[in-house]
Amino acid sequence: MTSATKDGPDGLDGLMLAIETATSTARVAVLDGGGGVRAACEETAARHSANLLKLCDQALREAGVAPGALAAIACGAGPGSFTGLRVGLAVAKGLALPTGRPFVMVSSLAALAVDVFEAVAGEQGVVAAPCIDAGKGQIYVAFFKRDADRLIAPLGDEWVLDPEGIASASPGSLRGDLRIAGNGAERYAETIDAALARSRPTARRLTVAGPSARSLGRLALLRLARGETDDLATAVPAYGRPPDITQPRRRE
Repeated sequence: MTSATKDGPDGLDGLMLAIETATSTARVAVLDGGGGVRAACEETAARHSANLLKLCDQALREAGVAPGALAAIACGAGPGSFTGLRVGLAVAKGLALPTGRPFVMVSSLAALAVDVFEAVAGEQGVVAAPCIDAGKGQIYVAFFKRDADRLIAPLGDEWVLDPEGIASASPGSLRGDLRIAGNGAERYAETIDAALARSRPTARRLTVAGPSARSLGRLALLRLARGETDDLATAVPAYGRPPDITQPRRRE
């Protein structure tokens, strides 16, 4: 891990490009050091390989900044779509490598949790349960509370499980009403709603567009302010489980 440069009052002197590709919607944003969005765009597609560079170019042009002039680049770490995460990381690394700018990865579930809390900004004592489709009839989910210094704080590990298991996976000592959102929650809405009705009747499922590149960027800025970056050579996505495509076994 290398150290991030903290030139400005917000820990970043310049603009950051944030790329999030954990779901079927690729999202890109350019943020300033205070977390303000200078430009943002998104596109939904079966694969992001054909559209992600175009989205990055569009956002950078709207923000009036060249790739080489960026102060940092942030990328969603997953879990989520294996192909989407690989494409997002490849593009982010490709943009960061020539300049040596700070490179930061952020959990896609954490970014989605920030989106959930923004959607319920007026509610107190809420626990966010971001939920991303894991394929094979499963979901990725984690639980977060608000945190004054870091926006959010995790309440345990990230899970991959069957949709009906979301209620039992939530911490037994959890205090606060669950607010669940994400494409995993939407895909298995009926199953999740039935499971929550049995054991957590105060929980509520929301429709939230995320994980957003803006929330990803805000969490990345906090990492940079703490002097944290990721190594371009070794950074890999958090797939959540081994990908289906693996190297064939060597025949003896």
